[in-house]
Amino acid sequence: MIIFDFDQTLVDTSSVEHLRAARNWKAVMAQAPKLPVYDGITQLLQDLHESGQTIAIVTKSPDMVPKAFIKAHGWPIDIVVGYHHVKNRKPHPEGLLLAMSKAGAGPEDTYHVGDQPQDTEASRGADVMALGSAWGCTDTSELVASNPDAIFNSVSELREYFAGKLGIAA
Repeated sequence: MIIFDFDQTLVDTSSVEHLRAARNWKAVMAQAPKLPVYDGITQLLQDLHESGQTIAIVTKSPDMVPKAFIKAHGWPIDIVVGYHHVKNRKPHPEGLLLAMSKAGAGPEDTYHVGDQPQDTEASRGADVMALGSAWGCTDTSELVASNPDAIFNSVSELREYFAGKLGIAA
């Protein structure tokens, strides 16, 4: 199972961060069609799905935001755990554990990809592989300091990693 964070991991949401911080979700949704998906993400998600992987999104945003992208881009993602699905948000592992439970996945075969130290901490709490996605970060020092199992500077680096681990095309 592969669990992705959403903001700054799958989609560049930096231009609406002020709206997210203000919890102005209506304005975020109005801007959603203009937010760029990182190069290679859509193909990576498709290839992971075709290799038999269950893919989930666990985000601190309400689930309507990633669900809009799933629909718009045809992403093969069935499990979305958002802000309203958990009592304890990242860095607590509750969201990851909920996604794993829905997928029937164990920690030994689960990867969590995220861009913040809270993602690494949640991964540790759920006892899953912590993968740092640095491609959406302007400053990677906090991510590096959180000591994920691996850090990737581009989606293509992550693809190569999964090619070696899961057998998807490089």
